[in-house]
This record gives sequence, structure tokens and C-alpha cells, in this order.
Amino acid sequence: MCGIAGVVWSAARSPDANAIVDRMVGTIEHRGPDSEGRFCTSFAEVGFRRLSIIDLAGGDQPLSNEDGSIQVFLNGEIYNYLELRKDLEARGHQFRTRSDAEVLPHLYEEYHTDMFRHLNGMFIICLIDVPNQQVVLARDQFGVKQLYFAATSHGTVFASEVKGLLASELLDAEIDQTNLLAYLTLFYCPEPGTLLRGVQKLPPGSWMKLQRRQPRELQRYYEVPPTPQESSLNLKDAAQKTRELLWQSVGLQLQADVPVGISLSGGIDSSALACAAVYHHQPGAEPVALTIHWPDTTPDELQSAKELCQHLELRHQVLEIPVKNLLDELPLLGWMSDEPVADPAIYSQFCIAREAAHHVKVLLSGAGGDELFGGYGSYTLSKKYRAYNALPSAIQQRLRPFLQSNWMPADLLDGISTYRESRLAWHSYKKSNLTREEQALVASRFASSRNPFANFQSLFHRYRKYDPANQQMIVDFHTYLPEQILTMMDRSTMAASIEGRVPFLDPELVSFAFSLPGSMKIGLPADGKRVLKRAISQDVSQTVLTRKKAGMPSPFITFLTQHVEALRRILLARESYVRSILPEPWLRDMISTPQNARASFRVLYAILTLEVWHKLFVSKKLYTRPEMTAMELFEIPRRAVAA
Repeated sequence: MCGIAGVVWSAARSPDANAIVDRMVGTIEHRGPDSEGRFCTSFAEVGFRRLSIIDLAGGDQPLSNEDGSIQVFLNGEIYNYLELRKDLEARGHQFRTRSDAEVLPHLYEEYHTDMFRHLNGMFIICLIDVPNQQVVLARDQFGVKQLYFAATSHGTVFASEVKGLLASELLDAEIDQTNLLAYLTLFYCPEPGTLLRGVQKLPPGSWMKLQRRQPRELQRYYEVPPTPQESSLNLKDAAQKTRELLWQSVGLQLQADVPVGISLSGGIDSSALACAAVYHHQPGAEPVALTIHWPDTTPDELQSAKELCQHLELRHQVLEIPVKNLLDELPLLGWMSDEPVADPAIYSQFCIAREAAHHVKVLLSGAGGDELFGGYGSYTLSKKYRAYNALPSAIQQRLRPFLQSNWMPADLLDGISTYRESRLAWHSYKKSNLTREEQALVASRFASSRNPFANFQSLFHRYRKYDPANQQMIVDFHTYLPEQILTMMDRSTMAASIEGRVPFLDPELVSFAFSLPGSMKIGLPADGKRVLKRAISQDVSQTVLTRKKAGMPSPFITFLTQHVEALRRILLARESYVRSILPEPWLRDMISTPQNARASFRVLYAILTLEVWHKLFVSKKLYTRPEMTAMELFEIPRRAVAA
């Protein structure tokens, strides 16, 4: 896994270069507790923290080509490195280690920036081309790993996490208010922006070239093709091909010189990974399935995971997660959110990773399965919404005033009414955490606001030749998956110093999944993941195949309803940032009663995350792992919020 931080100087190397990068690397030590690396030249200074997974003894970075002219740092894994290495050796390249990272400088010699098209992996790559005095940064095809950068008067700073940029002290933590509406609506800032002015994300499937006194060069090397490559397979054959590709991907991603685990919920995606892992495991390197058990986890979810492991003869570890006082852990979550990204599930994911770290150093996740195979309920209309959608337009218009005044908001009605022509309005409604009225209310507080759905609009247009269901999946694949799900997975696993891997995000599997028609993935009524279920039907019980999809349990609903007074003290304080930017009556109403807090818990969590993040990164400039409680961070006496 690991972490990267560095600077490409715009003029002369700063006399404080070592101290600057020391601070940057110090903030991401959790990403790589095993060793530290550094490379400096007149034009760049790069630091690195390593989490050792492959070639534990010989894989410290940077690694280079034979003469040292190309230096490389790798955050992530290259799964097809053995195949690449064999080809490079045939071309005369010589290797000194067994590390997957060592193929990269040699690939660069052969293919330059076309090299990234050859890679199957999850990665941020930093290549330092000494003869040409340039640095090339690249992000994996699907955005499993993240990289942030900002132009400053001294040069371009870059890091695996935003806090690494801030620690450089070469830029100010200034809020970009144009992105606040998008953050509160979607719980993330759509690429390329963040909540910090001037700080950008390198898009998935892109590389960037930085060179002194030259404009920044940024290019995409991968995207899902805008024209579908239609598959002629029937459901049976498509399921068999899906199985082959997923099994192949899991086999590649089990490569490690450390223990590997599977985050097993008992659902379709993680069950498929468990089946594939059992098929591939080597004697003495058996994977272990890890299942989270919160106090409010549904019994059938845990039982389903147990039965599957018994059937597969897979070692199974149930992780009993204690629900701690979340007031104590709020600063840690705000620090972990980083961009920030606000999703209550991040605490559950972090608790899983923290407990899993006692057993494994690599954890396979089912992320991506929903976007590829149609797992979200937002990809279909419910029975009652289909009934309204089927009505003639004239009747819909007559019913609209009655429905809108009683139980259906205008944005929902718009989404259903236009569903047959375009699913853009429906998709935007389902992905929004604010109503249209709330969006207008929040937007009224700022001089300008970025349209939260601008990327949706662009992607729906770009992929207009796909069928409607696949359009929605592709939009989620390019937005929700990398911006929220994968970023959240990276932060939660890295905070626990373990590596999260995602076998569904294999280039061949992704290409194949998007060649299948939406009707093969989603049947009626609301039968998602048809082809994936068929692919594993011989391996799992009917219980797994028919169990209703359940989201990750979160203790935040209980927390918010039990600690309303603490929320008031934090969010309504005189110096509160969110109080200064949000409509105060709206904010007060959400925390006026435990019932209101429960009803608005997702948005309230995003607001709370923003306040904690702002206090840490902007007000107090605390970039290293916080050791204080929320009460200490906000200087609130515990007796003031005692129940």
C-alpha cells in the first residue's frame, strides 16, 4: 500500500526541502509503518512510507533501472508484475529484487507514458526521470488509490492524502466555498476539486507530467469506451465468463508475502470472493474470512457467512466490535476523512480494518460489484413508481399537484416522469442527500456553487449509446465508486496500516461487465446481479443468492440520538464554522430533538465531519493523527453534555 509525498520545484530547490518533505511524510506514516524512503535531486524531493506486502526484505523504495536514471515509488500493487517482468527480462532488462515495483522503471524505458496501459493493479506511481528532469505521476484505471496536488509559489506539491499537502506549509488551508454544496449533497467533492482552494485530485486512469518551468501536462490513458462493445453471450455463458474472470482476478490479488483476509458480509460480492479464494489458495497460505459483528448486525447476515465458510471449509473469524464512545473517536474520523469524504460507514469500515489488523495485513473487499453488475436499488423503479411512470403524461400532470402536496417531492416526481427518456434526473435524485429545497437553501448562502450533478450530466451524455441501466452503472463507476467508496476504503484501511484490495476492479472483468446488456444484470422485479448470482450459484446456498441486500451497519444513528446536547455544543458554538456558513434555522432544527437528529442522521454526519475536519486542518493545523477526544478538541467540559 504505502504513501507518497513530494515537491517538484518551480525554480531553485528550497533550502528547507528536507524539512518540508519530512513534515509531509510524517503525516502519512500510518500508510507505511515498515520503512521510509527518500529521493532528492535539484528539481524534486520525494518521500515515501512503505507497508511491506511483497518482497519484504528487498522491496524498500525507491527502486530504479540498472543505471539509476529512472527512480520509482509505488503506492499500491501491480498484480501482473510477474508477466511483465518475464517480458522485460527477455528484452534484456536486469532485476535486483522480487518486488512488483521494480518492473516500473524498466517499463518506462520501453514505453514511456504508454506504460500505464500495460498495468493491472491499484496504484499511485511516482517516476523520477533524472536525465529529463521531470516527474511523472499516475493513478490506476479505476481510482482505487488517490493522489492530490497543488501549485504553489515554490512548486507543485503532491501527496497520497490532503493532510500531506497541508503539512508542507507551502499552501494555506483556504476553503473553496463553491464546492460546499456538492459536498453536502453527495458527501464528496466531485473531481477534480476538493474543499480546499487550489487542491486537486489526479483523475482515475490519468498521468501527469511535472517539469520545471513547463506547464503541467495531464492526460487520461483509460476510460470505459463511449460506445458499448455488445456481447452476444446468453445468460449461462455470460455467467461462466464472469466466473472465469473473477476467479482469475482473485488469484492475482492473493499474491502476498503476508497473511490475506476476506471481508465477508455474507452477501453476493464477498461470497463470490470467498469462493474464488478457496479455489486458489496455496497450502500454508490459506486466506481467512473476517466477518464484522456489531450489536445490531442482523442474525441472518452472520449466520449466512458462517454457513458459507463451513461449506467452503474456509477459516472464519468473527470480529466482535465494541461500540466505543464515538465522542472520543470523532477527531480520528475527521482526520481520516481527509478531503473530506463523509459517509457514516467509514467508522464501520475502520473498525473492521482495526480488528482485522490483528489477523491479516491484506484484506479483499467486494467494492465495485454493485456498479458492475447492477446491485443498487437506484437502478430500478419500485412497483408504485413504475405505475406512475407508466401513466400518460397528461394524467401525470393532473396528479402531480396532489402527489407533490402529500408525499412525493418535486425532484422525485421529475425523476420518475422523465425516466423513460433519460435517467439523469432519477439518478441525481437517488444520489442526493439533500432535497431540492435544501440544496437551494444551502446555495443561497454562497456567492456561487458548483452544480453537484455536473459530472453526472457530462457522463450521461458521453455514455448515451449504452442502455439506460448501464448508463447509471457507468456514472456510478466514474463518480460514486472512486470518489466515495474507494476513497473511504483507502482511508479506513490505511489508518489501520493494512492494505485493501478490490478484485472486482480488474481491467478484463470491468470491460466484460460493461459489454453485457443491463437486462442481463437486472431483472424484474428488482432482481439485481443476475449474471453474478448465476456465476456462483453452484458454490453457495439459495440463502446467499436470495438474501436482501443490507448496507453496512453503523452506530451513528444511535450516537446522534443519544448525544444531541453534545452536537449542539459543537455545531452551534459561537466559533463554529458550519454555523457561520449554513442557514442556522435549518441547522438548529436538525438537532432540536433526538427524533429530528435520527431523521437527518446522514446529512448531520456530513455537517459534523465538516466541522471536525475544519477544526483540525484549518483552525488548529493539526495534520498528524489526533490523540484527543471531541470534547477536548472543542474544549467542552464533559459535565456540560452529561446525560
